Amino acid sequence: MKRKLSSIQRPFLLHISGAYRSTPKAALQTILGIPPLHMQLQFEARFTSIYRLRMHLPHIITDTQKQDLEMKATGWSTHPSEHLKPNQISFEDGEAYIARKDILNIFTDGSKTEH
Repeated sequence: MKRKLSSIQRPFLLHISGAYRSTPKAALQTILGIPPLHMQLQFEARFTSIYRLRMHLPHIITDTQKQDLEMKATGWSTHPSEHLKPNQISFEDGEAYIARKDILNIFTDGSKTEH
């Protein structure tokens, strides 16, 4: 399997690098910074097993376990600015709030100042 994957990867390495056909595959992988395909597939399989499927893998394969990983937040979340409390900052236009005395209005463009 390793040899088949290597034979699949080699033409792509040659085209990406523009090197001669006689250039060794290991040299192409090193120059381009592309790992061998079989190693990349092993990494992706382990990542999927641990992170996405939350499977337990033996310590021989990896020392990373599912409880060591952070859970990704799922679902829709709303922007914090949509749930402002009265004493928090709002970046809305503010024309409706100018007359209110319980809200501190700060104008950064110099308008509406008492000078």
